[in-house]
Amino acid sequence: MPSNNTLRKTRKNKSKHTRLMDKAWKLCSEYVRRRDDGVCFTCGKKDDWKRQQAGHFIHGKSTPIYFNPKNVNCQCPRCNKWLSGDLAIYERKLQKKYGIDEVDKLLDAKNKIHYYKIKELNEIIADYKQKLELLNEK
Repeated sequence: MPSNNTLRKTRKNKSKHTRLMDKAWKLCSEYVRRRDDGVCFTCGKKDDWKRQQAGHFIHGKSTPIYFNPKNVNCQCPRCNKWLSGDLAIYERKLQKKYGIDEVDKLLDAKNKIHYYKIKELNEIIADYKQKLELLNEK
């Protein structure tokens, strides 16, 4: 187990960009798992949202859809990790939920590279904080 000094140094050494990416992902993940009420998008298993994961249809932090809530859905650890997202089922369910055109837009973004700027990450963080507040009001 690393000492507290080691942990502090590690956090301090992370760039501002990395810290903001981590924070934006944490908020996005919580929002998606709570939005979906802890129900796995691919297999339908319900659990406490805290024990579920947020699984991407299109993977990759450098895609322009990394934080897109249509690209990220609640998944149980089995589907997300052990079945690598169970993408065939994931895609079918996305098509049913959003339509083929929306899924095609997600697939088109698959090979596009996007570098999230600091300002954009701050906007994403603010947006997900607001979305979480709205969920809290329900």
